[in-house]
Amino acid sequence: MAVAATRIVLRDPRLRLRCAEVEDEPFLRDLFKAVKGAQFAAGGLPSAMLDLVLAQQYQAQTAGYAAQFPTAQSLLVLEDAAPVGRLLLDCRAGRWHVVDIALTPAVRNRGIGQGVMMGVIAAARTEGAPAVTLTMLRTNAGARRFYGRLGFTEASADSTASHLTMHIVTGG
Repeated sequence: MAVAATRIVLRDPRLRLRCAEVEDEPFLRDLFKAVKGAQFAAGGLPSAMLDLVLAQQYQAQTAGYAAQFPTAQSLLVLEDAAPVGRLLLDCRAGRWHVVDIALTPAVRNRGIGQGVMMGVIAAARTEGAPAVTLTMLRTNAGARRFYGRLGFTEASADSTASHLTMHIVTGG
């Protein structure tokens, strides 16, 4: 089931989602660098090498997501028409999976991520999906708290895995 960006309703009138287009590639690349840059910079690489590594990692992530989730929709999160984030959402056979959500550092902790996720959960419920799932690094305590506040619970009990699957039952 393909989900149009317009089917996810965001409560904040300044926010909306739209399908990412080829012209959005520079923003998506910059967003990846902003989100992952510090993680890779910790290795102490020279600036030029760090840029190369980040470009390669962005390409690898993009290719990996496309291979694993070929029907996923890449949606830009817009605030007052300006891109501030990206939601990668895979909806098929009644299964809604948040592949990735990322916001620029400048807009974090302002309720935008919460608003987007609440919109996804509400749309999944409306469409009759039984749950919304996501996978995250087990060690990401901040994400665990964020998703826990939204009502997500741990769906996998494998304590040795590096990743954790969480879900929220939508009642669909």
